[in-house]
Amino acid sequence: MTQILNIDDLKEEYLNCDVCGDEYDEDNRDPRVLPCLHTFCGRCLEGMVRDWTLTCPTCRIKHNVPGDSVKNFPKEHTRRSLRDFIRLKRKTHNIPCRDCPDSSNAVYFCKDCQTFMCAECTHAHLRNFLSRNHQIANFEQLRKYGLETFQRELTCSVPGHEGQPLSHFCTAKVCSKPLCKMCTVLDHDESKGHVIKKIQDVYEEERQIVNELTKKLEDKISVARNVMKEAEDEHSTLAQKEDIMKHEIDIEMDAGIKMLEIRRRELKDNLTGRIKEKKSVLQKQRDYLRYYVSLMASAREFSSHSLVHSMPAEFVQLTKTISNRLDELKDQHLDVCPLENSYVTFDRNAMGQEFKSFVLGMGQIRSTAIYPPKTSVETLEAPLGQETEVIKVFLYDAKGRPQRDSFDAISVEIKDPKGNVVPSRVVDAKTVDGCYKIVCKPGTHGTHKARIRVLNRPVNEEGFQFVVRAPGEIDKRFGDILCVGFLFDAETAHHERAISMDGRNMRSDIETLRRVAGLRLRQNRGIARGRRRFPWELESAKQMKMKERDMDDEAQTSMIKKSVKMDSRFTKNKTQDIDELDKERRERMDSEMEAGYVNTAEDDSRKALSRPALLPEKSIWNKKLKKYSGVIATKFLRAPGKFYWEVQVFYRIHVTLLRNALLFEIGISRLDAVHSSFYVGSQTFAWSFSAERCGEHKQVCHKFRHKRQLLNHHPITSDTAGSTHHATYGFLLDTTKREWTVIDVNLRKTLFNFQSIDTTEPLWPVFGTYNPYSVHVELTLKTGRDIVSIPDILRPGSANSKTQPKTSRKKKLPFDVTK
Repeated sequence: MTQILNIDDLKEEYLNCDVCGDEYDEDNRDPRVLPCLHTFCGRCLEGMVRDWTLTCPTCRIKHNVPGDSVKNFPKEHTRRSLRDFIRLKRKTHNIPCRDCPDSSNAVYFCKDCQTFMCAECTHAHLRNFLSRNHQIANFEQLRKYGLETFQRELTCSVPGHEGQPLSHFCTAKVCSKPLCKMCTVLDHDESKGHVIKKIQDVYEEERQIVNELTKKLEDKISVARNVMKEAEDEHSTLAQKEDIMKHEIDIEMDAGIKMLEIRRRELKDNLTGRIKEKKSVLQKQRDYLRYYVSLMASAREFSSHSLVHSMPAEFVQLTKTISNRLDELKDQHLDVCPLENSYVTFDRNAMGQEFKSFVLGMGQIRSTAIYPPKTSVETLEAPLGQETEVIKVFLYDAKGRPQRDSFDAISVEIKDPKGNVVPSRVVDAKTVDGCYKIVCKPGTHGTHKARIRVLNRPVNEEGFQFVVRAPGEIDKRFGDILCVGFLFDAETAHHERAISMDGRNMRSDIETLRRVAGLRLRQNRGIARGRRRFPWELESAKQMKMKERDMDDEAQTSMIKKSVKMDSRFTKNKTQDIDELDKERRERMDSEMEAGYVNTAEDDSRKALSRPALLPEKSIWNKKLKKYSGVIATKFLRAPGKFYWEVQVFYRIHVTLLRNALLFEIGISRLDAVHSSFYVGSQTFAWSFSAERCGEHKQVCHKFRHKRQLLNHHPITSDTAGSTHHATYGFLLDTTKREWTVIDVNLRKTLFNFQSIDTTEPLWPVFGTYNPYSVHVELTLKTGRDIVSIPDILRPGSANSKTQPKTSRKKKLPFDVTK
């Protein structure tokens, strides 16, 4: 507050009222600040009041008159100090004496009384007992001082407190005003809820707040000016484009016959109308921005001026008004780019050999009023290796209206996880106005990133991400039926079950068992112990042994490598050292086999080499199923909804089955029930469909179980060696009806309908395979986008569903098993 200001830094309008032009004074023309931070004299404001409201002459904003009097608007004391300062600097010869009745010219100034006086009044002033010690300065001395000499310290207006400086401030909501020291003792007791602070501390806090608001407003002014500059550029570009396109139109039209002149005028008029419309929008935006910038600049100048020139007590009285106005301007909506643009083009449609047939429709003036900040983007999951829609872009104007025929205003660059650019194109969706599709054919799994620009403006600096998955992993909907995209979760698979790399196939047989056992034994104990060969294995093993003996080393190594390549579909880890294992295998190959027995160390190493590392790393074995002989799906099913999936099942029996041997199981179960048994058909909160040798039919039967209870069964194949079965089963879980329907897709037949399914908690699809020594079983999932259609027998009202009889059950199970 001790800064000495230059007279040239002050503006004359701070001294005179903008309405009447008179100089502010202490009587009827005292300066009053409106909420919009524009200042006028009290007399002019009283004349503007209409129905207890007044309109600011500068910005035309309406304000309510507080307390029904313009005197309740804050008084701006800073202008009083400025008035005296300007008088001294510019009018040294006609400043009247304030105390002299003869209106003599003042030659002295009392710093304590802040009064200009003539020589006689100054002499009397120094003789007075109360003012004899006041500081008196002549005009020559005052010229060396700055504005701080004329700044008056506000005093308390409470009766009895006259002359007491306002040195404190009560921050309580009911008060919020400056106080003198006597006020703090007599009227503002802190025990009664008043909060007293030093006014200098409050001044510093409020000054910091206003300073930060001013800086933010300056940033917004900068943005507004940039947008105004862009609008001016677009405005000027439109004029250039108008000339260029008129010339293009002339070139096309002059090649025709006279009948094209009518169309030429129509196109020009259309173009001119579009250009005029765009110019009008841009001109209005420029005018508004210029007006808005002037408001913000005015508020900034006022707040900056108050920050520099006001005394603390003066400043804190204006703080709320200043802050409210700065907040209002800061939060006021500001367009971040022009509402219109110079995008306008001439399309050469229907021109050429057949133009005579399309004279009236030749050419088109196409433009768009796209407002890039309103652009919305929706990303979709994309199937691997298929050309499909991956992103939807919606274009709107500033008022939210969809913009058609603007596909070439969108540019996009898509990169795969490795950073390679994926070719893409933008097409009009034609289903929804203003909707455009970005189409590409991704060739890599994982997260892709797309950078989209509209009118060469980035929609999002960070870009948009979408995930590319296998088709079976992506959900697909048919009406109210959802085909959930899930796979076999290899991390949960039982260690004796082989899951393919794509997660869609599970296999169990003797080869899988032998391969897995060999790997586990070699990793844990080194050389595997021998085991008894099965009868059907002995002959083939001896033949293989003799064949390998006849091979040279190079041929054996080639055969092993070829085996690895052929079985890559079921390979999880290819880091085994082929040469090392092959050398170890050859060193033991001359050992003799006992009759009926073989040492499988060599064979296991060869099998491990041909089908290496089916299991994940040992660190995640704790996720694997211990008891259940199968795998869990990667997604669960939760009510409400209808969910459909299919499983292709193939099995081949090698050894005639005995007893009640399970072949496979497909079920739905709560997660905790899966870990409780080797099959879920025995659990309370699980429902099971399986193939099993039936003691009653002496064949392999479809069996349907819940809580160990056999609900239904019927034969499908023989149980003897050589029997095979290949079928596709469909499963529909209706959580609303609490039903789970199993169908044979190929036969278009309902096999069974489970009822009273408990869907209060998520249910997981589970898949089990059994007896690998006797049966080769393969399960192949068909989910998500792999589903082409829903079988008619599952759709209500279809002919097939009406003719299909309901499957009877032996006993209806209660839903609440605790009753």
